[in-house]
Amino acid sequence: MSGALPQFPYYADPIGDGRIVRQDITCGVCGLARTWAYVGGIYAQEKPEALCPWCVADGQAAARYDGQFQDADFSEEASAESVLAVLRQTPRVVIWNPIFWPDHCHECCVYLGVLIPSESPELAAASDVVAEAQALARNISKQWDAEDILECAESGSMTVHLFQCRQCGIHKLSLDGT
Repeated sequence: MSGALPQFPYYADPIGDGRIVRQDITCGVCGLARTWAYVGGIYAQEKPEALCPWCVADGQAAARYDGQFQDADFSEEASAESVLAVLRQTPRVVIWNPIFWPDHCHECCVYLGVLIPSESPELAAASDVVAEAQALARNISKQWDAEDILECAESGSMTVHLFQCRQCGIHKLSLDGT
């Protein structure tokens, strides 16, 4: 069975990031034969053999396995509805450590991917990204600035995850170790 792939409001490109792949499976939740598989994993006691993107998107997979897809922290400003959608209906973001999932306009932001400045120089130079990098730098050291964060992102010594507000489009960053 196929059909249009489900949308993930808090993850911009799970196919491009390899979380959803073309693969023949029988979903462990809905029992349907599918031509797309979710391969990002779930934080749960029982590990399913196969999950389809549709059961991830509608929350059935998280409910069936009493699990969640993210290891993340959230601010109290994010709506409870958006936090639950990120935890239980959004493909897992590959991380080394728990990350802070940013929010803006009282809603969790959309995950856009890992920021590598040389691959997206205009984005890395955008004023909102530079301001975010500056704020992260000051949390690390008073001697650091935005350029230090962006250099670490480029070299791979830190992973800088890029997010965007669903309401106003401002970019937010979150750091992860390597």
